[in-house]
Amino acid sequence: MTSLPPTPRRQVDDTQPIPAVPPAAGPSPAGPSAAGPSAAGPEATQAIAPPQATRTMPAAGNPPPGSTQATQVVAGPPPRRPRWLVPGVIALVVVLVAGILWWVSTPSSPQQPTGNAPVAVPSGVGPAPTGTGKTLDVAADGSKQFRTIADAAAQAKPGDTVLIQPGSYEGFRAPASGTDGQWITYEAAPGGAVEINGGDGSDNGRIDLSDRSFVRVAGLSVQKADRFGIYAEDTSNIVLDKVEVADSRHGGIVFLNGSKITVQYANVHGNNSLGTDAEMEAISMDNVDGFEIVGCTVTGNGEEGIDAKYESRNGRIHGNTASDNRGPNIYIDSAYDIVVSDNKVSGASGPGKTGIMLGVEDYSDTRRLANIDIVNNVVTGNNGGGIGFFTESDGTFSDVRIVNNTIVGNENAGLVLGNTNLSGTNVLRNNLFAGNEQDVKGRSGSTLTADHNLFAAAGVGTDNVTGVPEFVDQPAGDLRLEPGTPGTGAGSPDGAPPADIAGAARPQDKAPDIGAYQTVE
Repeated sequence: MTSLPPTPRRQVDDTQPIPAVPPAAGPSPAGPSAAGPSAAGPEATQAIAPPQATRTMPAAGNPPPGSTQATQVVAGPPPRRPRWLVPGVIALVVVLVAGILWWVSTPSSPQQPTGNAPVAVPSGVGPAPTGTGKTLDVAADGSKQFRTIADAAAQAKPGDTVLIQPGSYEGFRAPASGTDGQWITYEAAPGGAVEINGGDGSDNGRIDLSDRSFVRVAGLSVQKADRFGIYAEDTSNIVLDKVEVADSRHGGIVFLNGSKITVQYANVHGNNSLGTDAEMEAISMDNVDGFEIVGCTVTGNGEEGIDAKYESRNGRIHGNTASDNRGPNIYIDSAYDIVVSDNKVSGASGPGKTGIMLGVEDYSDTRRLANIDIVNNVVTGNNGGGIGFFTESDGTFSDVRIVNNTIVGNENAGLVLGNTNLSGTNVLRNNLFAGNEQDVKGRSGSTLTADHNLFAAAGVGTDNVTGVPEFVDQPAGDLRLEPGTPGTGAGSPDGAPPADIAGAARPQDKAPDIGAYQTVE
C-alpha cells in the first residue's frame, strides 16, 4: 500500500519556554551468541529466551523439545515380486527395506542447542530472536549470493537473516514480515561499515519498514536520506539495534501509528538538516503504543532529539545521551504512561528550548499529557532551561512526577513551569538545583506537591535544603555529590528509585541523597 504522508511537525513560538545502560552483546553473523545481563539501572529486567529452531524428524520415539513431529506412515510388507526378476534385484530391494526400517526404529540424536541462553535485557519490548532460518548473504562486489539488499529481501522468509557485507548500498523497502518467534533480520556483517547511502527505499525513507512486523535491523549505517533515514508506518514488533542514522534532510528515525517498537543503542546525529523546515525529529514516536528507546546517543540534530507525541503511550526512554540538539533534547507532547529515566541531557541550543520538555500542542487530538515519570536524569547546560512545560493554546497536564533529577547550569531556569495548569497528583521531590539562572520559574499552583529538593535560594515546597553542593568533578561532568555536602542524606525515600543513574543502590534504612546520584561512602 502507499504510505500516508507523515504527521507534519508543528512549529511553535521559539520565544516561549518550551520545554547507563551498556549495550548487550550482539549476535555473530554465524548465529546468536550469549550476552551478559544489561545494567538497566533502577528498572527491573526480564529474561527473554529466544525460541528454539524447529526441524522435521522421524516419528519414532519422543520428539525433542521444540521440534516438529512428522506424521509416520507405516507401510505394509513390500509387494511380492515376479519370479522372473533376477536375484540381484531382489537382494537390492532387501537391502533398501532393511535400511529404511533401521532409520525409522533408531532413536534420533539429541537436538543441538539453538539460540541463546536467557539474556537479561532492559524491561520493555525486548530483543528479537535471530538465526532461526537461513542466511541470505549480500555483497556489493557480487562475491556473495546477492549484490543488492533489495534482491535478498525479496527472497527472505520468516526466520531468515539478510547478512550484509561491508560496503555501500541502495536503500530498500522491506517486502515481507516475519512472524512471532521467526523474525526477519537485516544485519551488518563484521569487518567494516555497511552504509545505506544510495537511493531511498521509498518516497518516505532510505529504509522503509511500513506495514511490516517482526523485523529487526541491526548495525546498518543510514546516511544522507532525502527525507527520513528509517521510516515505519503502521508497524508492530520492530527492533532497531545499534543502527546509525545520520544527516537526513528531515527526521532520522520515524515511527507513525505503530506498536511494540524498540530502538536500542542507536547513534542518531546530524539529522533535520533543513532546520526548522524539517519534518519530524531525530527519533519520533507518533501515536505509538508500547515503545522503548534505550542506550542511544542522539546529538547534533537540527530539531528535537527524542520525541514521543500525539497519543503515544506505554513507553520508556532511558539510559540515553541526548545532547546539543536544537531541542528540546527529550520532548513528551500530548502523550501518556511514559517513563523518562536515567538519561544525560545537555546543551539544547534553540531559543526557549529546555533539556526535557512536557508539552501539549494543538495538533494533538486529545491535548492531554498524563502519568509521566521524569526520574534519575542529569540535565545540564540547556539554553531554555532544565525541565519545562509548554502549552500551545490549551490542554491538560496530570499526574506528573519529577523525582531525583540533577538539574545544573541551565539558562533561564532549572524548572520552567510557565502558567501550566496541573491536575491530579503531581510531585517535585529529591531534585538537585544548582547553578541555574534561577531555580524555578512560573507559578506552581496548589496541585504540585514539592518537598525535599535542594535549591540555591528559598524554593517551593517543604523540607527543602538550601545551599551550594560540591560535586566530585563538575568540570569533567562528574556530578556525584561529595560526602557531607548539602544534599547528601537529605532526600525522601517516598517514590525514590531503588538505584541511581549509575546503578548504585539507594539506602533502604536511611534517607537517600538528593539528585540523580547516590553517594557511595
